[in-house]
Amino acid sequence: MKSWLTTRSGSLYKKPPPIQIEDTSVLFYDIFLILNLSLSISFWVVHRMSYENIVPALSEGSLLCILWIAAGLWNGAFLFSAVDGHYDVNSNDPEHEGKGGPASAALLGLSTFITTANLRILVALGTSVVEHRKVGITNGEELIPLEIAFGLILMSVWRMTHSKYSTRL
Repeated sequence: MKSWLTTRSGSLYKKPPPIQIEDTSVLFYDIFLILNLSLSISFWVVHRMSYENIVPALSEGSLLCILWIAAGLWNGAFLFSAVDGHYDVNSNDPEHEGKGGPASAALLGLSTFITTANLRILVALGTSVVEHRKVGITNGEELIPLEIAFGLILMSVWRMTHSKYSTRL
């Protein structure tokens, strides 16, 4: 039986990454960035400095953070090995040569945010079905397209930068 994370050339993992949080500083900074993303998009772009829309934007950002944590636990984004994209850069194994480092960490951040965006869209669709309304008409949902577009860039670049400048033991 193959692992859930496989490629055509072989398995990336012998088993799925453990569902745990080892690097809490990365988790807290991720949460700070996502909340700041939602608040900034709402305050500066969508609602043009309207203070009454800060609370719905904070609620939307909190939901996005919860979904980011769920996706990150699934992908192993909060493990210490996520700095190198779950590759051992010190290994002499020819299978891992050229892999790891900032590029792999950026791809892990991108993959995690894509999963987060998919979960957010599913939540929006689910609530619109339950409430019998259109998608995107509530206060937080109009932020979704910009959150996805800028979030993909933000979280990939952040994870790549963190990988490039973090110390490895």
